[in-house]
Amino acid sequence: MRFSFVALATLLPAAAFGAAMPGDPADAAPTLYTGPAIPALELEARDLEKRSVKGHVNVDGLRYRTCPRTSCTAVGQYSKGTKVNLVCYTRTNTTTVKGDKGWGKLTNGYWVALANGAYVGWAGLLPPC
Repeated sequence: MRFSFVALATLLPAAAFGAAMPGDPADAAPTLYTGPAIPALELEARDLEKRSVKGHVNVDGLRYRTCPRTSCTAVGQYSKGTKVNLVCYTRTNTTTVKGDKGWGKLTNGYWVALANGAYVGWAGLLPPC
């Protein structure tokens, strides 16, 4: 009799409040998020930011281009003092600017002429592309 009283005392409060018991099918139902949409993360862009080298523009009106040549389309320009993030550099298949074939690739995918550091300054090791 004592056993059934203990079991009854344990189960009765849970049943009275409508609580789910262990092993109940309601426990197996997945929890779904129904809040506002979460924007997709641009993981590739975030990875580039982490691996990039911080730089700054040393001249006014530095053009950034679609490829590392002056014959490529200039998309826009930076003013002196603008902070930029460089991913890598190349000296292959480029236009020489101020005696330097080096061009830096930015995290936004565009290119700037490095011109022996006259156009863009940076701190740290800039890897080749």
